[in-house]
Amino acid sequence: MSNVSHLPYQIDPDSNRNHYYETLWKIRALELLTEKAGNQAGKVLLDYGCGRGETMDLAKKQGMTVRGTDMDPECVRLASEYGPCEVLDLADPVAQFGEKAADVVACFHVLEHVPCPVETMNQLRRLSRKHLLLAVPNLRLIPDLLRKDRNVFAINEGHLQSWDHSHFLNLAERHCGMKHLAWTFDHVKIPILSNLICNRLGQKAAVKYETGLFRNLFPYQSNSIIGLFEVVG
Repeated sequence: MSNVSHLPYQIDPDSNRNHYYETLWKIRALELLTEKAGNQAGKVLLDYGCGRGETMDLAKKQGMTVRGTDMDPECVRLASEYGPCEVLDLADPVAQFGEKAADVVACFHVLEHVPCPVETMNQLRRLSRKHLLLAVPNLRLIPDLLRKDRNVFAINEGHLQSWDHSHFLNLAERHCGMKHLAWTFDHVKIPILSNLICNRLGQKAAVKYETGLFRNLFPYQSNSIIGLFEVVG
């Protein structure tokens, strides 16, 4: 198997709006959790695939007790700044952490990398006492919808799966014992126009449009599918 690129261990949200967006989907997800499920202070959040630890940091600042896990030892080291974190046992995370280990299980931009999403999502459900916050890349991005030739090199070489909102909902509810509660949305890029705004007016202006007007006009073309789910049974 060929090597695939890894997420960067350091990001600069101020100079690169794509780096800013890497944290935005986590912010949106936690806002959705609070909006639909109330104040989460005192609740336990397990971040499955915690990366650099931004979700743990955000949740901790909201008064949650946080735990993290990742398959990359360097990510575990970085995320440990915000709370207990350990290398993930991919074969049996339920045995590693225990049934119903957390009130909320977060899993952001991980499921597209796993060989069997049904198996992984069922493990996530077993780890959660109540809620799951899930985010994956959106298959229905406007730039991709406009492509005449969907060149294989236009995709992330590490992605094994992809969904739109309808197919992800089908996967979660019909195959993985979850009940969908709500969606939220991060940002929408519009071909040519987004780059024109960025080049003429700068990164901050592009972010303002992509997280404001463009997202409001085309929410289901957001970069990420971000959903709040509840454990069934």
